[in-house]
Amino acid sequence: MTRILIVITEYEPFSASGVNRIRFFKRFLEQHGHFVAILSTITSAQGLKSNQIFDSENNIYRAFTLSLLQRRLLSSRRLPIYPSLAKTGKYATWIPFAVNKGKNLVKKLDIDLIFTSFPDFASVDVAEKIARATGKKLITDFRDPPYWIYDKVDESAKTKVCQPIVERAVSLSQEIITCTEDSTQSLKDYYQFNTNTTVIGNGFDRDIINQIKADNPKLNNTFELVHIGSFYNEGRDIKPIVRAIEKNCKHTDKKIKLRLIGDIPDLSTQNHLKNTAKSFEVSIEPPVPMEAALAIAKSADALLLLQGSRFDRQIPTKAYEYLALNRPVWAVIGADGATKKLLDKYSDNVVYSDYDDEDCIVSEFPRLLNFQVNERNCDELSRQAQIEQILSLVNC
Repeated sequence: MTRILIVITEYEPFSASGVNRIRFFKRFLEQHGHFVAILSTITSAQGLKSNQIFDSENNIYRAFTLSLLQRRLLSSRRLPIYPSLAKTGKYATWIPFAVNKGKNLVKKLDIDLIFTSFPDFASVDVAEKIARATGKKLITDFRDPPYWIYDKVDESAKTKVCQPIVERAVSLSQEIITCTEDSTQSLKDYYQFNTNTTVIGNGFDRDIINQIKADNPKLNNTFELVHIGSFYNEGRDIKPIVRAIEKNCKHTDKKIKLRLIGDIPDLSTQNHLKNTAKSFEVSIEPPVPMEAALAIAKSADALLLLQGSRFDRQIPTKAYEYLALNRPVWAVIGADGATKKLLDKYSDNVVYSDYDDEDCIVSEFPRLLNFQVNERNCDELSRQAQIEQILSLVNC
């Protein structure tokens, strides 16, 4: 049995794709006889109430950081202090408290191994400092390569602070996990390391997918296209999608509704969508818990996967979940990325458009309206299929 401390800023009861990946690792490692403790932030950091019974039952330990309300106050127009000081991100104040608590937990819980997950700089910084101070094995899980590997960046204060964090973690880690072969190669080319690397895709949780029931059936003949998650100009721009649907509306008698479920965009984007979508409905909806989002997706007529070429090295969790739900997927993605390579293997359930070609986006949308899926067994993409890889990494 290996005794593991997972260092992660966001964990249950908070819900996000990164949390779900770590939650799965924890659950199955425990089922195979390992001890797993979590070192995370106080729940008020996500604006949630604490539950000491839940934390105690699940071996969750929390270190102080500013609450969500405090961060908002210190990031307001009247007092914009926090963004300029917190170079490692919103949980920067957590780092010294978490390092101190983590070193104590290593002794108290007789920890053998420290595990952390990027792209959260604070988590990686804390895990590396704990592992270095205690001499314990470190595993770093890179769900996405650092942004300076695939983007041209200025030598900003943030980059100057964050680059050494990743460099130290890469040099100290005994094992490195990535989500795609492309990510592995990018990291090796950039850092020139010989550390053991293992590819463990984001995958989907088969147990959760099998329990999902479709949301309430629609009562009209509206064609419902659903996008779950954030969108923004750099790599996940929703505006070309809205323009493409608007251009096609005059050629179909179907009523179309685009549901955007996730972080609410800025007012400029909201106004652009309102002014563009004259012939169909756009519904901007706040985030919902993962199971609720998957239920909405299961009952949708089609699902939108939006990912530009700047993210070519990664495959998002929802790509796996969309395939597992056996719904038509409109994949507006980079032409040569890892996501495209995955979806090509399941092309009978995918309508593909090149993210960088708006004419292609316009021309391919009509196919979606009458698309028929083939029921596919996607168990090979599930996280359950990755168990042996995970177990082999933690055996000290």
